[in-house]
Amino acid sequence: MTEEQIIQLINKLNRFPNYKECVKVGIGKNVDLAHIWYKEGFSDSHVPYTYFLIKDGDKYIGAVLDMIHDLHWVVLPKHRKKGHLSKALNQVILPYLLEETDRLEQKISIKRYQIGDTNYQNSLRAALKVGFKQIDEENLVFDYNSLNEDEYQLDFQYKGLPQKELELEIDELQKIAKKLNKISSKIEFAFGKQIEEYSKPSLNDTANKVAYLKEVFKDMKYDFDKN
Repeated sequence: MTEEQIIQLINKLNRFPNYKECVKVGIGKNVDLAHIWYKEGFSDSHVPYTYFLIKDGDKYIGAVLDMIHDLHWVVLPKHRKKGHLSKALNQVILPYLLEETDRLEQKISIKRYQIGDTNYQNSLRAALKVGFKQIDEENLVFDYNSLNEDEYQLDFQYKGLPQKELELEIDELQKIAKKLNKISSKIEFAFGKQIEEYSKPSLNDTANKVAYLKEVFKDMKYDFDKN
């Protein structure tokens, strides 16, 4: 993703807070963790991109794209050099990545030839400020020992779902299960072969598992409401 595309995404999320291709949860006072799907230009559109969205008040002013072996951060121009990115990285994002995932370190790359000297210097300064250590001109690493627990502000804001909204998701799940069964029948009748001869579990077994998730979701809601 380019800087321009991420800025467009931030602006879209500010204009449309309930953007349907984004599912998010608060993990800190000024940071949301989001899964975002892109419809055009990406072959694996069923797989979401993971973003940390940085807020100032009720507006998003920056985003960090989690690429597992790299991070790509962008702050809207008028909000730069105000400490928003450093605070979000130190207090929420890096603690989350190293405490809540299986990573023992976080690598990033900053390429001068891609972003220009000014942006390179600004990004390098921001990375060093929060504790990244420079390996060479382009690569830096942040390890578990660099975390400062005194600065943690992780705060998971799980809000649950109203019963009607949960029922809508369960209905959608049942439609997906039915669709999988129909696809299975169509493919098998078309080619005279059962799908499980080529891949296991069968599509019908997958559909059954999808359909059964409605019971799992009900149990999850029950346990959540009980607490």
